[in-house]
Amino acid sequence: MWKGSYGKEPFDLRLTVLRMIYRLPAIAMITVLGTVIFGGGYYVKNVLLRQQHFYAATSVYRLEYDVDNVEDMMNVFINEPSWNTYIQSRMFLDAVQSYLAEEGTGVDTEELAGALQAFVLTDVRIPSITVTTDSPEKSEAVARAVDEAMTRDISFSEILSVRVIDPGEAVEVLPELRVGRAFVFGGVLSCFFAVVILLLKETGDDSIWLPATLGRRYGLKYAGTVESREFAENMRYFFRERPAGDRAPGDPEGTGGTYPSEADAAGARGGVQENPAGEGRGCEEGTERVAVCMVQEKLQPEKVLEALRKAWPEAAENGWTALPSPLREPKVGRELRKADRILLVVGAGSHEGKKLEYVLEYLEQQDCRVTAAVLWDADEKLIRRYYFGRRGRARA
Repeated sequence: MWKGSYGKEPFDLRLTVLRMIYRLPAIAMITVLGTVIFGGGYYVKNVLLRQQHFYAATSVYRLEYDVDNVEDMMNVFINEPSWNTYIQSRMFLDAVQSYLAEEGTGVDTEELAGALQAFVLTDVRIPSITVTTDSPEKSEAVARAVDEAMTRDISFSEILSVRVIDPGEAVEVLPELRVGRAFVFGGVLSCFFAVVILLLKETGDDSIWLPATLGRRYGLKYAGTVESREFAENMRYFFRERPAGDRAPGDPEGTGGTYPSEADAAGARGGVQENPAGEGRGCEEGTERVAVCMVQEKLQPEKVLEALRKAWPEAAENGWTALPSPLREPKVGRELRKADRILLVVGAGSHEGKKLEYVLEYLEQQDCRVTAAVLWDADEKLIRRYYFGRRGRARA
């Protein structure tokens, strides 16, 4: 059974980079889509569909410490942790509850304790207390009760008096949102996964983009593409008389492919030593029969043969015959065995390698030998960019 050389085929970084550049529009589209989905979803969930709303009222107080000078105040001032401990005490909460009862507002003690938080930002003589609840009315009611408790029931010997210098009004507390970061993170993450997925697809795909792939992976001699400048010269090497031992232009490294001598031509060129089925070879004396065999079912033999004749007029000889793919017409084996030489036409693109493998296995079973292969419908711009700046480029 025919075996490929996938394991020996080196990783082609240059081709991979070019293919990824070709996929930049797809990467950009996936990045934009991921940005919109991730960032938009974050915004909708945390802003538009936010179910819980909180309202905070912050009152600011002015303290008068029982000291003679500022230096003494630094020894007796009450810091932020002490204030938070004090307003969470049972004594202070009971005082606040009593003022709330006078106003006719009822708040659970546990809820009240969770709603209060003290701050000392810059001046130890100006603390503030923030009341946060689920409604603006409740926040303002609790804030007024806290003001009464702070000004009337303060129980620190170091403090002479407390007065309210800024009674707080309830305002909605907006959650700490990072919408911009969410959009950026979504874009970066989407771009990363798009590149990784496309790289895995590119390296794992049995695609054929270059004529050289036919030699590296499948061990075939290749004549390039129909539109390449070297095509006619390569075809002349493969399908015209050549000196014995001359190396083919599309012979892959290490295969040792040389042209047969004229003494071996009758049995070695493109086929078997003997014809077990009894079919005759050649249509006229001195004329070789060349079978142009399609690999993919979509390739049209007449169209391909016409293009070959335009690129290389010698293909217009009577001995050239275009045959459909064995994948579409398995009975073409009879015609292939009659041929003196076989030219495979391989369509370029993704997921084309397996079809070439099936055809090569078929030809091996039919005891047919491939003379050369040509890459059909290839991306000539990709090939030119691949070989741009390279010296000693193979003619194929």
